[in-house]
Amino acid sequence: MNTSTIRRPQLTHFACVLASLILMASTSVWAATAERTTAPWRNDDTTYVFAGKCASEESYRLVSYQKNVSGFTQSFYDYEGPNGKGTIRAETDPKVMAARVCRKMAEIINANYWE
Repeated sequence: MNTSTIRRPQLTHFACVLASLILMASTSVWAATAERTTAPWRNDDTTYVFAGKCASEESYRLVSYQKNVSGFTQSFYDYEGPNGKGTIRAETDPKVMAARVCRKMAEIINANYWE
């Protein structure tokens, strides 16, 4: 390809696309090699940690895990954020839980498993 035929806007566009691809590749490599953050007292494949900022710029943290209770596997969340701090049993999606933890007076209720 003759570089004299490439116009400056095309070269700029190509450089931006190349930079984006390099950034995406390096982020993917970092994510694949980064250690998974888990709560220190749990180390299994069913524990997930979600953390971020609420719309109010306050931080939240959710730890989703499963626990055997009376012979039944049940889902739990440890949570901390603008709505407070606690532990609940719930089958709720993490996005929904994050929204509830971020809203100060949102209802966070334990699931009633065979009670």
